[in-house]
Amino acid sequence: MTQPFEPGARVAREFGRAMQALHLRMGGDAAQAASVGRWAALAWGQADAGHVCVDVPDKSERAALGASPVVGPSGEPLPLVLDRGALYLQRLWRAETTLAHAVRTLDTEVPFACGGGVARAVGGVFDRADPDDPQQRAVACGLERGLTVLSGGPGTGKTTTLARLLVAFARAAPQARIVYAAPTGKAAARLAQSLAAQLPGLDPSGELRARLPAAGQTVHRLLGARAGGHAAGRAPLDHDLVIVDEASMLDIELAARLLESLAPASRLVLAGDRDQLASVEAGAVFADLCAAPLAGVIVLERNYRQQDAPDIAALAAGIRRLAAGHGGLSAGIDGRAGGIDSVAGGAGAAIDWPDTIALAPPAAPQIVDEALAAWRDALAAIESGAGAQQVLAAYDRHRVLAAMREGPHGVDAINAAIGARVRRLATGSAYEDWYAGRLAMVTKNEPGLGLFNGDVGVCLPHPERGASDVDLVVAFDGAQGVRLFPVLQMPACQDAWAMTVHKSQGSEFDSVALVPAPPGHPLNTRELVYTGVTRARRRLSVWGTREAIDEAARRPTQRHGRLAERLVELAGRR
Repeated sequence: MTQPFEPGARVAREFGRAMQALHLRMGGDAAQAASVGRWAALAWGQADAGHVCVDVPDKSERAALGASPVVGPSGEPLPLVLDRGALYLQRLWRAETTLAHAVRTLDTEVPFACGGGVARAVGGVFDRADPDDPQQRAVACGLERGLTVLSGGPGTGKTTTLARLLVAFARAAPQARIVYAAPTGKAAARLAQSLAAQLPGLDPSGELRARLPAAGQTVHRLLGARAGGHAAGRAPLDHDLVIVDEASMLDIELAARLLESLAPASRLVLAGDRDQLASVEAGAVFADLCAAPLAGVIVLERNYRQQDAPDIAALAAGIRRLAAGHGGLSAGIDGRAGGIDSVAGGAGAAIDWPDTIALAPPAAPQIVDEALAAWRDALAAIESGAGAQQVLAAYDRHRVLAAMREGPHGVDAINAAIGARVRRLATGSAYEDWYAGRLAMVTKNEPGLGLFNGDVGVCLPHPERGASDVDLVVAFDGAQGVRLFPVLQMPACQDAWAMTVHKSQGSEFDSVALVPAPPGHPLNTRELVYTGVTRARRRLSVWGTREAIDEAARRPTQRHGRLAERLVELAGRR
């Protein structure tokens, strides 16, 4: 039997055994029971690995699965679905098909009632009309189409484009109901802050800004906040324009819920970066949408911030060119030869390849020293009376990002080395794990507190009770502003001096120390390295071999699913 994935997770094995037993109880062929259980475990394991389905290439195996009473054809309410040569968990098949049909429904023109029409509305937020300008085309799409998919890397003007769309929409439709969101609180807060910085230049009087949302929110909160207690994903969102940033983080189930929740006349704008990592959960929704034959897909390619860190921009461009199949990294770096060496090591270069590239516990001294410097800056801000936002901003100047969680190159080992040094220097505290300046990440969802896995906060003395170490709180700056939690109320946390590249999505830092996996490791992929590189605004330090980066840039992430295929098929039926 073909084995596209070897499930090691206990839950996958248990699910397989349960499906095998159910197959027998429902009168299935005893000779096929073990095979059905094995494929069920594979389907669960693939879902855990981010895939929507598991391919079943052998015709006889497909026939055997199709005959099982626990495997249904499309639409049957059974635990597993066999469709298009692949085996799905029922929930993922339903999400994929729901999403595909919702996209087809949205991918159409929506009546835009405005004197002068779309051209006038677009012209009101740009200095001169240019129908070939992708930013202007994106604003026009956002006004007149049900679905706009806007992709671009850091510095390509996504936020500027969204701000122009907001002003154009609010100006043309004064009573419009507008909301913007992101998959995480950090990303939602960052979107709100970025838009707040852009809008005054487009609306000097502030009249239009008064009609726009003051803050963003998470997609989960957007879908869960229903008048009358309707189930999330069922009652329509009563908004005329819904903007979702960092849409590459949307998994297939969350994306399906979002699109299923839209009212018939709503407009949805999904903004993100098609070259970034896909969602942690199953699917590669944003990349699939960008590749689909949809009228509202706009890609921004010009980098307006390239002059700030040209080496970083060149490395990111080289990775993108590999994704497009245009030769090696050297072909994407301003025509310079030498692969990734061509952007490393020059005088004043923004990319540093340290001499010490082998990380072993304790972590490389330079990594620890840089993290200690960030902690001292944050501590100085605390002692000067700075607020939580300023302290967190001090930490945003530098972060260690690693591909792995475990092992000598992983987040756990790096955090342990940095944390040990910081604790030796920190002022004594009444709490074993908490002290002023500790940067911590939530590792367990606590919906009752509004705290979720991946949220990052900083430990501070209570702002109203002085510097007593018994009154320490943890401050989080998210979509709802700064919130304070007593340390005794905190859910499970870990140090956040280093974080995985996955957890860094939606954030940017002035300086990044990137620790890729060793050469040959399956985590070293093009999307992971690109995401890590593009988290750095000004300086990047790569703690790995050039060979590892070059190898990763040539290895795209593969997510198994049929969304792209369904979208092409549905487009052909129009």
